[in-house]
Amino acid sequence: MATASYLEAVAGGMVAAAAFDDDDAAVQAVTLLRDSGVREQDLCVLASDSKRAALIADDRAWLPFKKWGGLRVRAAKMLGMVMGGGLPKEVRQRYGRELRSGKVVVIAAAGGQPPDTIAALLGQVRGENIAQWWQSPCFLFAPPELAGPF
Repeated sequence: MATASYLEAVAGGMVAAAAFDDDDAAVQAVTLLRDSGVREQDLCVLASDSKRAALIADDRAWLPFKKWGGLRVRAAKMLGMVMGGGLPKEVRQRYGRELRSGKVVVIAAAGGQPPDTIAALLGQVRGENIAQWWQSPCFLFAPPELAGPF
């Protein structure tokens, strides 16, 4: 049963993100955010290699398209392969260059904490290009039935 508002699932929400040069720093960021009360469903790890992102996320963070089903998701994945990897435009604009250069990006939805607090935590673990923005609904986070914010 979903505990998040359906309005959030339709409208989106604030996120904060940062890029990391190495996997250890990204793991530290995920660990710090989880220890600070950010839920697994509110964290997403992006990397140019999906296996690398899965190793960093482990069971503490979400991966794009994880547990999403249906025709809409399959179409998004196929279009993503052709048109930019399936990432939302906001993420591609802010972190496309970093992902192409081999960096890891950690994105956190500001569900329980303000985005500036999350941004400060990302800065504590040597995050680069720290940004906050309004993210429209996307497949980066948990589906609404798993109480995802988007």
